[in-house]
Amino acid sequence: MCLSTAYEVGNGDDKFIADRITNIEVEGNTVRLTTLLGTQTVVEGVLKSIDLNRNVILIASNP
Repeated sequence: MCLSTAYEVGNGDDKFIADRITNIEVEGNTVRLTTLLGTQTVVEGVLKSIDLNRNVILIASNP
């Protein structure tokens, strides 16, 4: 099973959000991430990219 790590990008820095992400839901300007253990994190921003080879999720923060 491949699990991903999510980062918030903006201002030239990548900020760690969560790891072992199993589910992503996008609604408007929010992204809900759910981990393997069921912990949910909601981030304001837009989904920028998902790299399934590197298991990296990038979320661009709202200005």
